[in-house]
Amino acid sequence: MLTRRGFVTQLAAAGVAAAALPAGLGAGMLGTRSPVVSIHMDQPYVDLSGRAVPYLPPVGLRGAAPVAHLSEMEIRSSYPYL
Repeated sequence: MLTRRGFVTQLAAAGVAAAALPAGLGAGMLGTRSPVVSIHMDQPYVDLSGRAVPYLPPVGLRGAAPVAHLSEMEIRSSYPYL
């Protein structure tokens, strides 16, 4: 019969064993995930766990296309706050 005390003891032993694993072995068991850049509340952030949905810009998105033909001087005269 499993008691609360026995359960907590086994849980603590499992935690110690997991902490003792080398970082490479632990990462291999969990799968390799690379950091992901995502958007949250209109701000980019890096999710180091790799579990977030990555931000993928829409195909053909070109925010500066309307002013791409302007020179540096023309842009600065039209948009002085830049």
